[in-house]
Amino acid sequence: MRIVDIPATLEQMPFLSVIIPAYNEERRLLKTLNPVREYLLRQDFDYEVVLVNDGSKDGTQRVAEEFAKTFPALKVLTHSPNRGKGGAVKRGMLESTGQWRLFMDADNSTPLAELDKFLPHLSEADVLIGSRYLKKDSIKIKQPWKRRVGSRGFNFFVQQMLLPGIVDTQCGFKLFSAAATEAIFPLQSLQRWSFDVELLTIANQLGFRILEIPVDWYDDSSSRLNATRTATSLMRDLRKIRRKVKGKEYAQARVK
Repeated sequence: MRIVDIPATLEQMPFLSVIIPAYNEERRLLKTLNPVREYLLRQDFDYEVVLVNDGSKDGTQRVAEEFAKTFPALKVLTHSPNRGKGGAVKRGMLESTGQWRLFMDADNSTPLAELDKFLPHLSEADVLIGSRYLKKDSIKIKQPWKRRVGSRGFNFFVQQMLLPGIVDTQCGFKLFSAAATEAIFPLQSLQRWSFDVELLTIANQLGFRILEIPVDWYDDSSSRLNATRTATSLMRDLRKIRRKVKGKEYAQARVK
């Protein structure tokens, strides 16, 4: 495992950082922020919430800032122009300070309460990832059938090319230790839909332990994903990642 310097002692760091990337989420942002706050207020550990406004053109910034007035643990980061979900996650993870750092989707497809399933396993891995496919009843609201077929097909290629044994790389609910975060995320180069695969590939290349855990997941019918365009982009990105693995670019990289 790569050893990196963490800029604060464990005593100074909150136990948990929750990172939420958001792009044009004005209408459904409170659907996520309210249960996030409710869950965290019940906990006996220190925490912070980092919302990254990824160049939104609607009222996302306003909604987030208003919410922060009633929930001081919420920090709002903003950049422009839009960098993509991967770019927003990368910024939030690297600017957060938690001993453990979780990123989740702004549509609340996997509620933060699912973290309870991760907490008993923190000593077993450096990276814990939510999975929709380890248990048959994990998917509470299903995607349209075309997207389900596309998702499973994509995972087949991911396992064949990069990450054998990981059945769901795309669930947007992933927890990293501070050490893993500081080693992995500076090496992330992809900023859009395939960034999850790159992160897990980097983790694997650097020798971090990855544990996949079943979580409940609810499809949001308002998702903006274009399945055809995204599938083409994802396959192109898989080839980029594989070239880096073969060239040992991740393994030889050094965090500066």
